[in-house]
Amino acid sequence: MKKILCRADGNSDTGLGHLYRMFALYEMYKDQFDIEFITRDTSTKEVIPHTYNVTCIPDNISIINEPDWLVNNYTPENDILIADGYQFTSDYQLKIKTLGFNLLYVDDLASERMFADVVINHSPYVKEQDFSAHKNTKFALGTKYAVLRPGFLHQASLEREINKIENVFVCFGGADAHDFSLLATKALLELEIKEIHIVLGGAYKHKEILEVQKVFPQKVFLYKNLSEKELIKTMKRCHLAIAPSSTICYELCCVKMPILSGYFVKNQELIYKGFVEEKVIYPGGNFMGYTKEKFKKSVMKILREGNFNRYIENQSRLFDSNIKSRFLNLIN
Repeated sequence: MKKILCRADGNSDTGLGHLYRMFALYEMYKDQFDIEFITRDTSTKEVIPHTYNVTCIPDNISIINEPDWLVNNYTPENDILIADGYQFTSDYQLKIKTLGFNLLYVDDLASERMFADVVINHSPYVKEQDFSAHKNTKFALGTKYAVLRPGFLHQASLEREINKIENVFVCFGGADAHDFSLLATKALLELEIKEIHIVLGGAYKHKEILEVQKVFPQKVFLYKNLSEKELIKTMKRCHLAIAPSSTICYELCCVKMPILSGYFVKNQELIYKGFVEEKVIYPGGNFMGYTKEKFKKSVMKILREGNFNRYIENQSRLFDSNIKSRFLNLIN
């Protein structure tokens, strides 16, 4: 049986997005292949599901020497590497290929020269001509290759209608270094919102939001390290979301609701542009300039505008029931 090696890192400094995307691919492939999750000791390992087969790369192995470590511990002719992260540069990809591995690379930026066998980029904005690549590289682009966990793929097949906004979902990823969660929550507390459900990432370190929750225990609900099932349940309680244009935004589109979305790091920009083009989000632009007042004004504009279901209809178009089978075909 062929073995798949899922290679990603994530912590409070780099965020957890690469890990969570790799969890989605692990879930897609685990029933058909022998599979192993490979990460560094510096990763926030407590977010990795305890059922996964996990191997940690020793601290003394640099990213330059990592391909040699892989070839000494795995079998290139039988093992397929899937890598997700900015450290897997052109040089890394070329060395992995030279050593004989098949390589799938999950990309956000369309900036490196690609040597991987397959490049996956699920932004609806990017096209093959945006890449510089080896002549044998194949591309799996757009939402037909959305890197999503099985529960969200199921939600994408269900219908939903929203005519009134009472509860709001807030999530700003694994670390939320700028504490947008707090700013958005303070803004929502000044509006006629019944419940605010805030999902904090495994690497979230701020404390003030805990004090806010104590003051408004019937209105503000905090969650951390939710399972896939719990996350879906929490999303489905809500009628509006505030989130960046990252994997969480794809998941929200599957559950279906109006979403105020923007970006605050470079890897979210292409997804943001694609979602704005497809008219599946309310465009928030660059979140880096946001204050409590800016969040408040943006949400008030959405509440005034109404007609939420036209966004939901557009979200329904993005994802079909064949995503998992397409990913299996990439390997086969």
